[in-house]
Amino acid sequence: MSSTLPRYHARDFERRWQTRLNTPPRRTTNNAAALQVGLHVEVTHRFPAPNRYGWELRPAAGLSVDESRVQFASWEEASQAGKLALTQFLRRP
Repeated sequence: MSSTLPRYHARDFERRWQTRLNTPPRRTTNNAAALQVGLHVEVTHRFPAPNRYGWELRPAAGLSVDESRVQFASWEEASQAGKLALTQFLRRP
């Protein structure tokens, strides 16, 4: 019985991951101050139901600067809360 799945070699795997690493992150906010600092809001989907979503404030590269302590039921709620947190974060001294 032969499989119809494609076979990948190690170099193919490495090439795909290098492409992903070199791709800039998606911008989910239009805040000009955030773009100058280099932060953006990233909505995460890692929690169990019913509240699956959270947000993180992230620079273009590296670990998150801040993250939600509350989980949200929808992507939209988490996105709005993350944008609000970003504006508050930028106002801090």
